Amino acid sequence: MMKNNQPKAKILIADDEHLIRDILSRKLTEVGYECLNAANGLEATERLDTHHVDLALLDINMPGKAGVEVLQDIKIKYPDTAVIMVTAMSSLEIAINAMRLGAYDYVIKPVDQKLLLLSIDRALEKRRLILENKDYQHNLEKKVAGQTQKIRESFLNAIKSLAYALEAKDQYTHGHSERTTEISVALAQELALPQDVVEKIRLAGLLHDIGKIGLREYVLNKPGELTDEEFQHVKTHSEIGERILRPIVEDAEILEMVRHHHERYDGKGYPDGIQAGQLSHGSQILAVADAYANLSQGALILAVSDAYDAMTSKRPYREAMTPQEARTQLEIGKGTHFDPEILETFFKLLDEGKIK
Repeated sequence: MMKNNQPKAKILIADDEHLIRDILSRKLTEVGYECLNAANGLEATERLDTHHVDLALLDINMPGKAGVEVLQDIKIKYPDTAVIMVTAMSSLEIAINAMRLGAYDYVIKPVDQKLLLLSIDRALEKRRLILENKDYQHNLEKKVAGQTQKIRESFLNAIKSLAYALEAKDQYTHGHSERTTEISVALAQELALPQDVVEKIRLAGLLHDIGKIGLREYVLNKPGELTDEEFQHVKTHSEIGERILRPIVEDAEILEMVRHHHERYDGKGYPDGIQAGQLSHGSQILAVADAYANLSQGALILAVSDAYDAMTSKRPYREAMTPQEARTQLEIGKGTHFDPEILETFFKLLDEGKIK
């Protein structure tokens, strides 16, 4: 029976016999419930559509729309509403089937009021526990989402710290990762890539040169031309970067972009010599995921962004190029070094002033 300190539960009584509705309504009101009445299944549906109902007492056999049909509607539209079926002995099998469909219980006519009150009390208590569990799960999901966001923010801060550590070691790359990221994100958005891919490109852009932390400092800051051995050493930074990130970055697509941002459209890049749209054969890279077997669009985007910012930035061995000079160099590499579609999109953004 309903406790005094609880709000009134609202019960719908749906029965085509006026006398039964009247008796049940008076009894349930007397013990503290709020009652709604319906003379048939269609009326019951109308009451459910216009009122919040905690529990429905449904007669099995009603004109127009049977109680089991109303039960099925409730389970679809109002799953938090508890249901007890009211049946004559001849409908017992139907009532048991109704429980399989989601009814909490059934009572037999003529209704024993004490048993009915006990059944209602138990049904509402079960409903309360289910709702409390749902509320707990909802709050738990919110807490998990909040914690996930905090972890993500910490992860992003860690990534930025790694990028800043690289810039502290190599003054000539100051801001390079962020500028490369901005260009890459603008390209990805202009190419209408899915948002989750854009976010992966954003992270890969911030991290693409992190492997330079593992390079010899005198080579990294050498003011003159590199020897062949030194250049081969510099080329290892994309592999080093992937190895550094693998323990903290679980997404294989991000790792692939970091590893492959110096690959070329024609397959003559490094470290794996992968051609756009083709599988790499004989590659020595670790097969973390299938993404490693292909040169991704993200890696091709980074290749353009990285090259443009590198050319327009001052280096120990040369002055910065002008945007027009860098554009000329990119044009020379169209279809060989760089993906033609991505390059054309880059030029469009450059012409529109969205890239400087």
